[in-house]
Amino acid sequence: MLKSGIMEEGLVRATEQGTPQGSILSPLLSNIYLHYVLDVWFSGRVHRQCRGEAYYFRFADDFLACFQYASEAERFRQGLDERLEEFGLKLAEEKTNCIRFGRFAREDAYKRGKKPLEFTFLGFTHYCGKTREGYFKVKRRTSRKKLGQSLRNFTEWARKARCVVRKGKMIRDARAKVVGHLGYYAITDNAKGCNYYVYRAKRILFKWLNRKSQRKAYSWETFLRALAWNGWPRPRVRIDLNPCRRAEAC
Repeated sequence: MLKSGIMEEGLVRATEQGTPQGSILSPLLSNIYLHYVLDVWFSGRVHRQCRGEAYYFRFADDFLACFQYASEAERFRQGLDERLEEFGLKLAEEKTNCIRFGRFAREDAYKRGKKPLEFTFLGFTHYCGKTREGYFKVKRRTSRKKLGQSLRNFTEWARKARCVVRKGKMIRDARAKVVGHLGYYAITDNAKGCNYYVYRAKRILFKWLNRKSQRKAYSWETFLRALAWNGWPRPRVRIDLNPCRRAEAC
């Protein structure tokens, strides 16, 4: 598989390094490789050299490092290039950023008349929020890029499915897609993004169901009844990220 090469404009070109893009081998090898490049390095060296709190999260080739002190974050950023270069890797500069984030960063930004910075990780935009009591809280919403991509994919599927799938099957398949989206994005504080996705998916489905023939398949009332019959999902929190509420439930 490593020697299979890549195809560009109908021509196969041999590759001498890396794995072919889209190969099922890529996620497996990247996880093994980056375990030694980043995971072991952070836990065995970086974390031990920090005098403040330091946290590290990685999923495949996306990772996030958090530091209590700005000087330690800057030192990690400088050492990261050297570490990756040792293993023949390099950062995607357009996707790499070092920002101030947290309770104090929010307060400082408001004092300067600016909004606190936010960042996107694993499809969620993380931003500085607050609880109902006014305390600081990290909140998350579906990133604008992922939300738009999900709706475009749903539209493309509906456009093609209306030619080859019966109406009942199309509604059931659409329901499965919405359930899958909510299974990942329906987390604490993301109700607005999930409600918008369900709202748009419902109207996209209605549009393309009624384009299966010259005669409209559904009125809005009969369409809603068909959705109810098939158990159309409602946005609700699937993954509770509030630690206090989880502790009370236990």
